[in-house]
Amino acid sequence: MKYRIESLLAARQFLVPQIVGSRIYFISNLSGHMSLYAMDHGGSVPEPLLPPHIALQNPHLMNGNSFFVFPDLGKILVMIDQDGDENYQPKFIPIDGGFPEDPFDDFFKDYRVHVGDCDIENNLAFFFAESRKEPMNVTFKADLKSLKIDQIAESVYGLYPDAKTKDYSKLILVEGYSPGDHVVYQWEKGRDTLELIYGKPLNERTEGEEVL
Repeated sequence: MKYRIESLLAARQFLVPQIVGSRIYFISNLSGHMSLYAMDHGGSVPEPLLPPHIALQNPHLMNGNSFFVFPDLGKILVMIDQDGDENYQPKFIPIDGGFPEDPFDDFFKDYRVHVGDCDIENNLAFFFAESRKEPMNVTFKADLKSLKIDQIAESVYGLYPDAKTKDYSKLILVEGYSPGDHVVYQWEKGRDTLELIYGKPLNERTEGEEVL
């Protein structure tokens, strides 16, 4: 007996859900491409939140969050590229859906941006931005209510926020070179330099030196 598998290969995906109050927000390919949807927690018809001509990247192929809901702002932060070019930019849409708008007035236009940790209570987000003009990665902290952006650190290899104090006065930043080869720094508000707390930076190693 032969079985047809087309229906299995075309199964719809429901990815990276975020529950906010009585609503579930998620990415799905219900329309034939990845887009953002919302539905009631107890069950309802999924509601599209983006215009039909906008497709999102598969969230499993992205670094960081594809979207994040900020209910106090009545906004959803969504990472959108231009027709699949993978140069992701942070956009706001209303929490009930709508057309994306750039809240930062093209601040990130020369970067490929990823969203790291988001703070739903304080309306904060960390952005990891890859420069498209030079070999440099920059870490930013953004207040999404005031739209103030603070640069935390920059590095050729990237300094990714891994931990923080409750008041954000100190951050742990990780610089990665290869799998298992990392350097850890502490950033402190008001201090101009980073404090090395683990590992040996690449520029301090001799040629061929391996650090385990």
